Amino acid sequence: MTTQSTSVLKMLQEIAAKEVDMAAEALAKSIKFAEEAKAKQDMLSGYRQDYVNNLNKILVEGMGTEAYQNFYQFFAKLDQAISGQQQAVDIANQKVQVNRQLWQESQRKKLSYEVLLKRSDKRELKVEQKKDQKMMDEYATRITRPRHSS
Repeated sequence: MTTQSTSVLKMLQEIAAKEVDMAAEALAKSIKFAEEAKAKQDMLSGYRQDYVNNLNKILVEGMGTEAYQNFYQFFAKLDQAISGQQQAVDIANQKVQVNRQLWQESQRKKLSYEVLLKRSDKRELKVEQKKDQKMMDEYATRITRPRHSS
């Protein structure tokens, strides 16, 4: 009975280990995606800052109304892209949090099975030691018992 429960625990622990691996892989992918989304947002923000600097230089020299309106429209579209990218970053960060929680839960589950396995192994060892001790006691009793001749 104990051996059967140990084999079941080992199987569950192996399944949990696979779940941990899959959760870790999903977490790594979501972290990479979030980093890429943030890098894209930073690039867009940097691009916008470059255009602001260019606009300021041009304004010092003088700029026509039509050119200013074109810049203004361009900034509106760029700000919209940055806002959309911020949403993508937020969603990616939320996915990282979810995947981190799933990984932590699967890790706890795996560790729980490992603890149960260790306990089961200790119980089995105690049972084996008791059997061995009983056999040794019986053997010692037989050896020390005086033999009667018939």
